[in-house]
Amino acid sequence: MIRFKFFDPHPLLASFVQSIFLVDHVLEPGERAIVGQYPPTSQHCIFLYIKEKFKAKKVNESEFKERPKAVVVGPQITRMELTVSHDYTVAVIGFRPGGLFRLLGIPMEEIFDDGFDGFELMGSDINDIVERCAEMESLDKIHECIEHYLLGKLTKIKELLPVDQALFQMLKYQGQMPITQVADLACLSVRQFERKCKERLGLSPKVYSRLIRFSNAYRLFERSETPNWSEIAYLSGYYDQMHFIKDFKEFAGITPTMMEEELKRKPLRFQKAIRF
Repeated sequence: MIRFKFFDPHPLLASFVQSIFLVDHVLEPGERAIVGQYPPTSQHCIFLYIKEKFKAKKVNESEFKERPKAVVVGPQITRMELTVSHDYTVAVIGFRPGGLFRLLGIPMEEIFDDGFDGFELMGSDINDIVERCAEMESLDKIHECIEHYLLGKLTKIKELLPVDQALFQMLKYQGQMPITQVADLACLSVRQFERKCKERLGLSPKVYSRLIRFSNAYRLFERSETPNWSEIAYLSGYYDQMHFIKDFKEFAGITPTMMEEELKRKPLRFQKAIRF
């Protein structure tokens, strides 16, 4: 049995937190270890493994490695595989564009394309939160505990700037807004805006726009039992199949139809319920 619960952020957190998402999965008797795909998303996250730790690897790596209790994931461009062999509860803190930068205060280029130990980046209190949440049976109580922890960080959050508001618009318009227009919203030249993007997102504006579209497409795919790839491409802002397939191969490492076969073999759908 699997339960999902999605929480909008507390109003005081809404300038940097997009959502808090909880997944609780109890394996059925005789159910074996489950493997799932986790392609790149445009959202930076903190994953809290509350019941059991996951094992993960990049698709180009040979062995799964156990992940820490709290994992910080910034800019990601490589597909991951995750495996679990026990009942698990996971909390995902999803950040608005630039939100993780504002919380940690470090350039996102420094945590590029991997999962980083939350203890090393944020201190022991992040692990304390995981341990406290592990004692709670209710997903609502877990959410309250995480929300209280984030509210305690408000005095350390970097100021919300026009560039952050401009990044919100990039996400709102699914990466379709011209970079010159986004830079104008940020009150910056294009070159200055590109530098700020690298700092806050770890990616150039062009790559980030492409990642937004790909991530939208992949989540639509996970939600569909019989995917129509032409419709998914259109709904995600692609105007031709060539660019759609190119982005899919770059960020997922395989073509859309190959990913469809992968999901049949490794059926855990981690991203179907995520909302940006």
